[in-house]
Amino acid sequence: MASIGKPSANVPGDTRGRPLFAALSLLLAALALVCLWGLIAGAPQGDADGAGDALARQRALAQWEALWSDLAACGEAALRPELGDTSLRAAGDTVFMRYRNLWGQVDEDARHGLQMAALSSDPQRKLDLLRPLVSTADPLTGFRALLEMARVQLRLGALEPAREAAQRALAVPKVPPRIQADAHFILGVIAWEKQSLDTAETALGRAVAADPGFWDARQLRLLVLARQIGRPRQGVAACLDRTRQMILDLGALPVLAQDRTQFRDIADRFAAQGDLTNPAFALLAGLGYRWAGDTERARITLAGALTTGGRLPAECEQQIIEKADAWLDGQPTEDRP
Repeated sequence: MASIGKPSANVPGDTRGRPLFAALSLLLAALALVCLWGLIAGAPQGDADGAGDALARQRALAQWEALWSDLAACGEAALRPELGDTSLRAAGDTVFMRYRNLWGQVDEDARHGLQMAALSSDPQRKLDLLRPLVSTADPLTGFRALLEMARVQLRLGALEPAREAAQRALAVPKVPPRIQADAHFILGVIAWEKQSLDTAETALGRAVAADPGFWDARQLRLLVLARQIGRPRQGVAACLDRTRQMILDLGALPVLAQDRTQFRDIADRFAAQGDLTNPAFALLAGLGYRWAGDTERARITLAGALTTGGRLPAECEQQIIEKADAWLDGQPTEDRP
């Protein structure tokens, strides 16, 4: 008799090991199928990623060409943001300052609480007055309370509480997107402070999309995009999109501020950075000088874009250089290649 712990003798006709071998065979077969499926499923994934990149590049090129067609047809007027509200103010700290009459009916106690918080110079007192308003039945009042709490925390340098308050504000139901732009802006400011440029770019893009008249969001987005486009290892689509959005902000900021001198201010800022061999900065500065009326400085700056290079993806760089060349002698017409 075989003792416990010792292998049993090979007895002819003994079938006790056969189920084990059968199970092992099934397991190996299953593993083979898994490996085969991995090979089959893995191959198209690369193709899918490549197709996604190609679609993004195609979309970016189409938007890029559409921008320049609009500029050829209408000049800088093509960059004016579409604003459906004639009550727009040039700039403001919140959406309630940029636009009039957004409140409608507001509970008197809530109005008093917001007013007292605004008048207080004590940050903690502000927060204490705002907290009870978060749970009010009126969504706009709750949103405004959370938004102001986020601003107070941001000014205190408490970035995480500020971020949490802004995200809670975005979760408030029935708030129009235009009003939500302020919460996106705060998230963009926080990300900028943390040097999380991708997050800042996304948040500020949402702020501008929700409210094209948001001067502060466009101003900060221009800074973020300038930093982003100087970074290595960006794709062609990202490079074209960032350059296009910078040009859109260049055209929108003076309109919103009702101050055409901002064209030169922005151009001077980017011309100073043009020494970094980035043709996108030279193109932006050249357009700024052109629309500021300084044709000679515009020509010199745009010509500089033709001799810089090596910082951007080759295809994006070529597109920028072609546009700089086309604008050397002034605004091209639609018929001009």
